[in-house]
Parts: sequence; C-alpha cells; structure tokens
Amino acid sequence: MIVDWALASIHHLAIFTLAAILASELALTVGEVSAPTIGRLARVDAWYGVVAALVLAAGVARVIFGLKGSGYYMVNIFFWTKMALFAIIAAISVPPTLLYIVWRRAARGDPAFRPEAAAVRSVRRALWAEVALFAAMPLAAAAMARGFGM
Repeated sequence: MIVDWALASIHHLAIFTLAAILASELALTVGEVSAPTIGRLARVDAWYGVVAALVLAAGVARVIFGLKGSGYYMVNIFFWTKMALFAIIAAISVPPTLLYIVWRRAARGDPAFRPEAAAVRSVRRALWAEVALFAAMPLAAAAMARGFGM
C-alpha cells in the first residue's frame, strides 16, 4: 500500500510540475523574446522533457506495481485516452523545442537576435494546444479512477 501511495504521489506531483513548466513557457513567450529569454526558454523546456519522462515513468510504475494492477488499466478506454493525449502533447511539444534550439544557437552568435513574430506566435499556438489537451487529461483520469470505461 505504501508503494502505491508513493507512486501516486510522485506521479501527481510531476504532473502538477509539468503544468507549471508549461505555464512558464507561455509566460516567457509573451511580448518580445530576447536572447536572455531564449536561454530561459531552452532551460525551462529541458526541464519539461525531464519532468514528462518522470510522469511517464511514475505512471508506468503505477500500472505495474500499483494496487489496481495492470489488468485494470489495460482494458480501460480512459487509460488509453490518457495515453493518447500524452503522446499527442509530446508530439506537439517537439517543434517548439526544435525552435528553442535554433533560437539559442542564433542568440549565442548574435546577442541582438530576436525570433520572428510569426515563429513566436507558432510556438504559442503549440503551447496553447498542449494546455488544452493537458486540461482533458484529469477528466479521463477521474473517469478511469472510478471504473468507467471498463
């Protein structure tokens, strides 16, 4: 029972941290994106990847070692909905990450570098799409936890 609690705690804390990191990226892309901001974005985004991996690892550990057992999850449509949302969010997060890398290289070569407004708008659209999909995950989680979708 303690393992189940510990895994659930790690999983939930990581999820909330992921939400905070996503909010930070949105905040950093408001207004002009300067060279120092690009550096912050790249560092924050790196943590996004680390914490997303932690969310996934803790979630997999819950499926394997949690009290409900893997059989509960494998047949639940809401579990698979959460997995699909997570995968889509991960896919949407790739283009902004690649842009941050390109921007950081450009800013290192030219401290006056500023990304084009259209590129920043594109990143913000991707971030907002992640937010929208991220917001749907607790709905699927609550349904799954209550045995819906079996």
